[in-house]
Amino acid sequence: MIYQGDALNYIYETPAILQHILDNEQSILAEAKALVSKTEITEVYITGSGSSYNAAVAAAFSAKKLLGIRATAVYPVTLLEECKFISDKAVVLGISQQGTSMAVIHTLDAIRSRGIPVISVTGEYETEITKHGDANIYIECGYEDAGATTKGYTSTVLTLMLFLIMLAEDYGKISLQEGKDYRKRIKAVIKNMNTVLEDSKTWCNQTVKKLKECDDLIIISSSNLKSLLLESVLKFSETCRLPVRGYEVDEFMHGMYNAVTERTNLLYLYPASGNELERMEKLFKYYEQKKTIQYAINMPNMPKKLLFGFLNDPDFSMLEYNLPLQMLFVLTSRARGINLNIPKDQEFHKYMGSKLEMDKE
Repeated sequence: MIYQGDALNYIYETPAILQHILDNEQSILAEAKALVSKTEITEVYITGSGSSYNAAVAAAFSAKKLLGIRATAVYPVTLLEECKFISDKAVVLGISQQGTSMAVIHTLDAIRSRGIPVISVTGEYETEITKHGDANIYIECGYEDAGATTKGYTSTVLTLMLFLIMLAEDYGKISLQEGKDYRKRIKAVIKNMNTVLEDSKTWCNQTVKKLKECDDLIIISSSNLKSLLLESVLKFSETCRLPVRGYEVDEFMHGMYNAVTERTNLLYLYPASGNELERMEKLFKYYEQKKTIQYAINMPNMPKKLLFGFLNDPDFSMLEYNLPLQMLFVLTSRARGINLNIPKDQEFHKYMGSKLEMDKE
């Protein structure tokens, strides 16, 4: 499929779209709320592929904190193979941004046949996946006519977070006042996004000058930013088309450091706080001594001209950290002479039967 849109424009649309979702959460989540209010939920499974799986990782992390129950992000094929072990008090959310993922659709059908509540999560109305859920959650971000999901990923994460806050309120896990406080913090992060986008320009333009020549990239982050780490690896791989790996800092230190060569570039995504933050700072200094090419987002004590103005909210910071990363992979792909709207292999999904053909060309 050939796309016609501009991914950079979609990134700049993100703040307004997220505010729209926040303002309209009641109507967006009404159908799913009506479904789950009828049953006691003891575990949540969230499934998807690609960016949808990465969003599921973020949602599962939030679900454990908000609901205090088992919440698992899982790939569709794994969930399909293990669906007989799922509790009848579980709820399953299947994510497909364009509503065409056959793996997710088959998995939802298998689970639904057991009488387990199934919710489809998609950004497209009247697509195939909406026929395979007991309820639907629509990601109100509009069609993304570009070769890499940007606003769709961030919008999915926010929508799922709001769904979980709503569940936590309904089940008495948090008070209504706590729910309001969560939403107030989300609103502050969204309001600050235009500042982050403006601040990102300088850093991205400087970084692209070196990164465009990179042929070996390792991205390093923390455990609580795993969703964004996975998303970064995916997006840099598919848009810049170079070998990219990503590791939580402790995982990197247990062997993967041996893969660093003189050609390796390291990109750090620092968390707001915690033990991993200190370890990542020390790691940066170590490779700085070795003259390794390194880039950093949110590193403490960065030069003032390279600061992003993040709020560093402990629960919602990934929504803002995502913006410079998205800007960077779009600008780097352009600097490398790649049109990310044209898939490198246009026959792949058709041959594999992994996505339904879409009318939008």
